[in-house]
Amino acid sequence: MRMLVVPLFGSHFVPMASTFTPIPKSRKERPAAADSITTSRPPKTTMFGIPGIGHYHGCGMETNHRTRFGVVIPAFGCASTIGATLDAVALQGHRPSAVIVVIDGPDRELEEIVAGHSQFTEILVLPKNTGGPSEPRNAGVDRIQARHELDAVWFLDADDLPAPDFLKVMDDLLQRHSGAAMVVASHMNWTVSYQPAEPAPFSPTLESVVFDLDWYLKNTGEVLPSFSVIRTRSIDHLRTDGGGFHSDLRNNQDYEFFVRMIAILECVRTPWVGGAYRIHEASISANQAGAWDCRRQADVRLANWFERRGERRLAARFLANADSAARRSAKESWHAGRKAAAASTLFRRMIFSLDLKSAAVFFRLAIGAERPSGRDGT
Repeated sequence: MRMLVVPLFGSHFVPMASTFTPIPKSRKERPAAADSITTSRPPKTTMFGIPGIGHYHGCGMETNHRTRFGVVIPAFGCASTIGATLDAVALQGHRPSAVIVVIDGPDRELEEIVAGHSQFTEILVLPKNTGGPSEPRNAGVDRIQARHELDAVWFLDADDLPAPDFLKVMDDLLQRHSGAAMVVASHMNWTVSYQPAEPAPFSPTLESVVFDLDWYLKNTGEVLPSFSVIRTRSIDHLRTDGGGFHSDLRNNQDYEFFVRMIAILECVRTPWVGGAYRIHEASISANQAGAWDCRRQADVRLANWFERRGERRLAARFLANADSAARRSAKESWHAGRKAAAASTLFRRMIFSLDLKSAAVFFRLAIGAERPSGRDGT
C-alpha cells in the first residue's frame, strides 16, 4: 500500500510510508497518524468548476466553523471529472476540516491530476482495484477519523458537483437537528450536453423535515451520498451493527447502508438543491440488469439484518423486494439482448421458488408487452 500526502499546488509528490490492513466488515483498526502539509493557494472561482457557466458569489470562506466536516472522495477512472469536483470542494463557503481522495488501485495519471489541484487534500492509493466505491469509502473515513477531530463525513463522488453553499446548509441543518444522524439535500441531474443552473444561496429559513424508511424506499434516488452528510458517531454505530459499506455489492452499497441508518436513526432532508448529479453511460447504474441484481443482493442482506433484530415484518418486506429485484434484473437482461440468460433465471425462479410472478414476466416478455425500466426503475 502506498499513501501519498501532498500539497496540491503543483505536480510534486511527497510520498510517505504507511501500512494498510484490509477492512473487516465491522471496524478496521485505524492507521497511525502522519504529518500534514498545507497550502494557502486560493481555489478557483468558476461555479461547479465548469468553464462557461459563470461565477457564484456566495458567502466566502469562513474562519469560525461549527461543524467539522471530513470529505471522502472515492476515485477510479475519473481523470476527466475529478478536477471539477475538487473545484467545487474548494469553493465551499464552510471549509471542510479534511479532504481525502482514495484512488481505487494505482493510477499515476489520476494521482498527478489530484496532486496538481489547488485544493489541499490527502491521497490514499489502494494496492489494487476493489470493483466499487465501498472499500475506498471505508478506508477514507478510517484515515481522516484517525487524523482529524470530525463531527460529520461527506462521501462525495468524483464526478458530482456540489453547490458552493452545500456544507454551509448542512452545517445549519445539523445545528437545528441535533439528533439527526444524516442530513440530505436535493439535487439536479445533468449531462455534458445539459449544464446545471446556478444554485440557490444559503438561507437560514430553509425548509427541512424528518423522513422515515417508507419515504426513502419510495424515493431512493432522492438520497445520494454526494448530497448527504453523516455524523461520525452514526457511522461508528452502523459499522458495529451490520458493517460499513459492503464491498461485495458493486452497486447499491449506499442503499444498503442508508436503509440500516434510516431504520434506526433520525434522518433529515431539505428540498434545497445541493448540487448536480452527473449522469453518463459509463456509470455502474447505466447497466440496469447488473444494478437490479445488486439491489436483490442488498435486499437479501437487509432481510437477514432485520431478522436478526427481530423485525420479522421488515425482513419479509425486504425478501419480497429481493424477489421483485430479481425479476427486474431478468427483464433488463432480456431487453439488453441476453434473452437466454433472462429466460433461464425466470424459469429457475418458477420451478425452485414457486414464483408465479416470474412466469407472468416471462409471458409478457415473450409477447413484447414488457418495456425496459427507466433509470429510476419505473
